[in-house]
Amino acid sequence: MPQFTFSVTEQLIPNQDYTDKKKQLRIHVDNMRADDDEFYALINNIIVGEDQKGKIIDAMKKETTARKDRDESIYTDVISKINKAVNSFNEQVADMKKQRLSVTYEDKTE
Repeated sequence: MPQFTFSVTEQLIPNQDYTDKKKQLRIHVDNMRADDDEFYALINNIIVGEDQKGKIIDAMKKETTARKDRDESIYTDVISKINKAVNSFNEQVADMKKQRLSVTYEDKTE
């Protein structure tokens, strides 16, 4: 008797969307960014607000601006990586909820 096999991929468990995790992770980044903004505002008030002048003050302004720009770049990179990580996690979980099934049967009509 001839045997036949067919294979299918079935989703055994419904998919769940984890994009809400992005928001939860971004909250922490936003909190760090707010703390940094407050810190840089304090530094700026001390340097500029008190009308300080001189080479040391100019160097401090330059270093503060460079550090703030670098920190902002890091935050942007972290947000991008959060998005990629959560998207990848979504895909991995969805793949694990699927199962490849093979069915073999005999044709007894002959």
